[in-house]
Amino acid sequence: MEKKTFNATNLVCQFQTTSERLDNDGCLNGVISRTDDGFRFEEAVKAKSVRRNPKLYDGKYCSLVHRQDGKYQIHMKTIQASKSLDRSMLAFDVYSEILNAFNVID
Repeated sequence: MEKKTFNATNLVCQFQTTSERLDNDGCLNGVISRTDDGFRFEEAVKAKSVRRNPKLYDGKYCSLVHRQDGKYQIHMKTIQASKSLDRSMLAFDVYSEILNAFNVID
């Protein structure tokens, strides 16, 4: 990598955000180009995150999502296992939550 220093140059910055101040050690993505007057930096547009599978139900043990292909999918959450875990009660609680999740579909 070759480093160059341009002394006494003019840098014009165009930000996408309304903040005019860049924090120390802050970083922006964008394009820097050379102009007749000096340099110009244009901040890149921040991509918006797209939620692909919206969560329709979010319970203690499971969640229900609606996939892009129109199908519904149940996701089981991590269960902390212990010796004092009442498996019958856990199974009933999970079953009850799945029923509640499917009631959201109508």
